[in-house]
Amino acid sequence: MTKLTFFTCTILALTMSCNSRQRKGNQSKTNNIVETKRDSITETRFETTEFICDTIYPNKGYKVSLTTFDPLNEDETIPNTLFTFSRLTNGKYLPCFSDSIFNRVQEIRFDDFNNDKVKDILVQNYSDVRSNWTYHLYIVDTVQNTLKKIKGFEKIKNPNYLSQYNLIDNYVISGQIWTSFYRITDDTIKDLDIVIYDNLTDKASYIREHKKAIKSILRKEKSRR
Repeated sequence: MTKLTFFTCTILALTMSCNSRQRKGNQSKTNNIVETKRDSITETRFETTEFICDTIYPNKGYKVSLTTFDPLNEDETIPNTLFTFSRLTNGKYLPCFSDSIFNRVQEIRFDDFNNDKVKDILVQNYSDVRSNWTYHLYIVDTVQNTLKKIKGFEKIKNPNYLSQYNLIDNYVISGQIWTSFYRITDDTIKDLDIVIYDNLTDKASYIREHKKAIKSILRKEKSRR
């Protein structure tokens, strides 16, 4: 009886020891998987793209950067990126302006959108199913070293600046190809409520309608002065 009891206890002890080692091994693997995922997400979440702007704004020491903090967000109404405008001061880039925005791809354009001969900053916002892109627009003041965000600009698809008229138009691919017209007023976009269409069969007709729309806009604005 004593030998049998001893043998039984020995078997139970070995079994519990094996089960304990197996649980510890499984727990270690689980922890490693969680840590790997967390590290991977952290690396993606804080991905930063920087643009040194010396060739665009000579001798100003400007830098712009986009830092993605929520890469899984697909809702363009919710910010997922921090846009930062910095200036080189005493050997360090110091932030002068920042804005939380939605940004689909980390692309930046530089183009004059207020006719002051200084290129402004356009940060890509969104692309619809027909690849019509929208942007955030920041007007650059190289005298005060400041930016001014234009409200509502991100609603304009494929924006194009017409410097000779100080107007903005676009060319939007959809069920019907259309063009609308806008103007910057202070820090806000004004929709001029004129839309023309391109049926792709008569390009000359579209060009005539485009010219007619601009003449109508200028005529109305002149009569209000």
